Amino acid sequence: MSLTSLVFVLFCIITFFLYFIVPKKIQWLILLIASLIFLFYDNFSVFTVLQLLIVILSSYFFGRLVDKYRDTKRGKVFLALGIIIILGLLIYLKYTNLFLTTFNHFLMLFGNSYRFELVHRTSLIGISYWSLIMISYLIDVHRGAIKSEKNILKLSLFMSYFPILTSGPFIRYDDFKDQVDRGEKKKFSYDALCSGLVRILWGLFKILVISQRLGYFVDHVYGHMVVLEGMYIFLAACFFVLQLYTNFSGSIDIIMGVSEILGIKLPENFKAPFFSTTITEFWRNWHITLGAWLKDYIFYPLLKSNFMQSLNKKCKNIFGKKIGKKIPLYLSMLIMWTLIGIWHGGAYTYIIGSGLLQFIFIFLEDVLEPVSNKINKKLGINTDTFSYRLYQRIRTFLLFSFSMIFFRANSVYEALRIIKHMFVWNPYILFDNTSLYYAKLDMFDFRILIVSLVALFVVESLSRSYNVREKLFKQNIVFRWGIIYALIFAIIIFGCYGVGYDAASFIYRQF
Repeated sequence: MSLTSLVFVLFCIITFFLYFIVPKKIQWLILLIASLIFLFYDNFSVFTVLQLLIVILSSYFFGRLVDKYRDTKRGKVFLALGIIIILGLLIYLKYTNLFLTTFNHFLMLFGNSYRFELVHRTSLIGISYWSLIMISYLIDVHRGAIKSEKNILKLSLFMSYFPILTSGPFIRYDDFKDQVDRGEKKKFSYDALCSGLVRILWGLFKILVISQRLGYFVDHVYGHMVVLEGMYIFLAACFFVLQLYTNFSGSIDIIMGVSEILGIKLPENFKAPFFSTTITEFWRNWHITLGAWLKDYIFYPLLKSNFMQSLNKKCKNIFGKKIGKKIPLYLSMLIMWTLIGIWHGGAYTYIIGSGLLQFIFIFLEDVLEPVSNKINKKLGINTDTFSYRLYQRIRTFLLFSFSMIFFRANSVYEALRIIKHMFVWNPYILFDNTSLYYAKLDMFDFRILIVSLVALFVVESLSRSYNVREKLFKQNIVFRWGIIYALIFAIIIFGCYGVGYDAASFIYRQF
């Protein structure tokens, strides 16, 4: 069920109506039923039902056992078993082909002609999201941060809450339970409805007006690299990052708006990432909840592990205190970023693009920072100026755009081919009007893109200091409704529909 479809609109209206008219005691049950309908709407089968049951039953029963035997070795065993089952299912469904491809490469290296055939696994929507939040649930129970849930249906709601299934954000069990299980009944709020609808409109604007239009350009440029080289591929690489952001953050806006109307607050997932001056800062503002999850459940536990502590002492003895303490840190970062790449998909393109390259950039930022500071000081460059921050932001954007070439490509070979064609500049093509045909966008579309992107960056800039919707609702009625109507008509008039438009093509839906 696409977030931009009429079916989803009707689904939400019915859900809102039932949710607010039923008694408090069964409001959560309405959300559970709605979530299960959403979960199985496009993919109902015995196999998909079995996937859900495996994760729910494992999380519930091992959660109860971990809670009961928390301070014993038995509790650790039950925790490990629960995580192994959930991770095992995720690996089976999403990463079987990655292992098979790797084995095939090894066989090729040793001259063996035999090849394992790749397989197709049908998995439920959002399996990567709800697998991780259920693992965090088990870990939090073991840590004593929360009590295990006694009601298996309420735990099922936490896992399957429909707004988060397509794109996140990652939620924590205690935050979610506190909002769903409050003593008072969730009542309809006109203010929440208005605020939620405005955020939904903003998400639709990002997806239909900007992301879809950028997608046409990116797809056709990459599909015509023989004709379009150099400048167009460079633009396509940059445009893909903007397409990815408006697609992902736009779906998050719709999700947050729907959840806000229901009276359930979700954590923010983006904070103006394109104003970041380093890759490190960029990832603090991009997919925030994934970063927080990985730090809490992977990075910090790994850094504090006995192995890393022992390695820390050995490295300090060999390389000195300053360098020695960095080695376990970098090793933990490398493991975390590799896992981020793997989480995004079962292909080497994801591991390189959203994993290893990000680690390399962050590693180089840290290592080269003293050198950069010395160069700036020697050249008399004032780093506390807008121009220098603008240079840093452009640099960060270009580095991230480069890494996303691998993320976008179907294979590592194709990514390298794209990079190769990016540096082949043909002066003639700049004056060839037929090239715009291959780019699929005419000047009218480019003007819409420019105006829309300017509007996007203005709102993003304001959002760094203000809650834009709160500021909007405090304005005079003419200005306030003028902005809202402009947004509505922009979506209706300039949104991409019709032939070639795929309402279900959310880039992050596959994760």
